[in-house]
Amino acid sequence: MRIRISGRTSILCAIALSFLAIAAPALSQTIRYLSDEEALALEHETRFARLKRWAQTYGISPAPEFRNYVIPRSFMPADFHYDIPVLRIIFPENTFFDTASSRIKPSAIPIIRAMAATLDGDVPDVSVFVSGHADARGSDVYNHNLSVDRARAVAELLNETRTKPTPVWSIGFGKSVPLYPNTDDRNMSYNRRVEFLLGSRPDAIAYWLQDQVVDVCRSSDAANRLRCMRDFQKERKQFVAERVVTRKVSIGEVRKSVPPPAPERITIRLNERRVRVQSIEH
Repeated sequence: MRIRISGRTSILCAIALSFLAIAAPALSQTIRYLSDEEALALEHETRFARLKRWAQTYGISPAPEFRNYVIPRSFMPADFHYDIPVLRIIFPENTFFDTASSRIKPSAIPIIRAMAATLDGDVPDVSVFVSGHADARGSDVYNHNLSVDRARAVAELLNETRTKPTPVWSIGFGKSVPLYPNTDDRNMSYNRRVEFLLGSRPDAIAYWLQDQVVDVCRSSDAANRLRCMRDFQKERKQFVAERVVTRKVSIGEVRKSVPPPAPERITIRLNERRVRVQSIEH
């Protein structure tokens, strides 16, 4: 097959080739490789944009809250020399669960599956923590156990649904980390929540979890804030994050009553000394 090129087209092609020949040296001089720290920042920005677009496209209502943080390199292990960005996504309780239940709502299963598919497009070393929170109603033990069960339920489904080996962790904080004072139904509905935290290293996310007290007791009412902070000081401070264990049985393998391997654990202790309360309204 012959392709006929008109005189005008051939002139345009010649001009374009001439331009590229002239510009090529200049273009080659502008190419710059990203440093490891710049690559981490770019991965984070891409992750943030992709997940926010996913939430908007999926029409999740009420919309989750997105927040960005940076863990300074001085808080990382000695063998790591970069600031680590962490993305936090806050979902209200009713997105995934009915009141006082740890069974994932049928309407939430497609949301978790869609999120797993989105994470499958991320870099291989991204880690995900799922944290559960409760309001102040009920005993400390009840709220803590409920938040642990909820976080584990979401983390296990996310882990089962993904196709790439993204490390998935779960942790429950009970009523110990209220976003707002537990003064009315609206505030308590915000405090009952499921959060996703994503970063390139699990120890960076673990550090943020220890320091998350910077975001407690949001209120513009000084009296309510003071009462909330006094209650916060009395709450449980030590928690355990567990990595979800995956054990796949190959075809033809006989299922035996072999206990699963013990999950990896990270102890999280809330850092009370860094409390900074901001006046933020809904």
